[in-house]
Amino acid sequence: MEVCRSAISKKLLYNDRWTTYKIQDIAKIGRGRVISSVEIERQKHPLYPVYSSQTSNDGIMGYLDDYMFDGEYITWTTDGANAGTVFYRKGKFNCTNVCGTLKIQPKFGCYFVSLVLQQATQKYVSFNLANPKLMNNIMASIKIKMPDIEMQKQLSKIFQTLDSCLLVHQRTCDMYSREKQYLLCQMFI
Repeated sequence: MEVCRSAISKKLLYNDRWTTYKIQDIAKIGRGRVISSVEIERQKHPLYPVYSSQTSNDGIMGYLDDYMFDGEYITWTTDGANAGTVFYRKGKFNCTNVCGTLKIQPKFGCYFVSLVLQQATQKYVSFNLANPKLMNNIMASIKIKMPDIEMQKQLSKIFQTLDSCLLVHQRTCDMYSREKQYLLCQMFI
């Protein structure tokens, strides 16, 4: 299913006739702050996710009592093995200092921009360093092609539906895998 999604992404998310934009012209670029595991452990009512440079568990490192960001954003991993990995975020959340943020202008679809960036960012990651990086200044200079807002909305709906189906299938596979492990363990008691 992931291979199918990737192939569909390459076909639907790029068209030479679309308008080219630099990220710096369509988004406010930012960064999170240093958040330690000790700070996370000290929280009394942790409700708001902390996104870091990790990609497992949707990038969630832990939870805090308060939040730094609220709304629709794009985050990306700035440092490490997963540098350039892009996520669409919605709601109240926090980011660490190794997590870049993009607040997309209202005349563009944030979810759609995240889809396009997922296809584009790996070309801009500096892998010639000991620690791969995709810093804010490089993100700012990335050029992407986008259709008008109505087409962005239509394509976003297609991908949201596709992603929902993928999630359901992945959870089903995970459930059957756990069931299989349980049954195998019961067979050899």
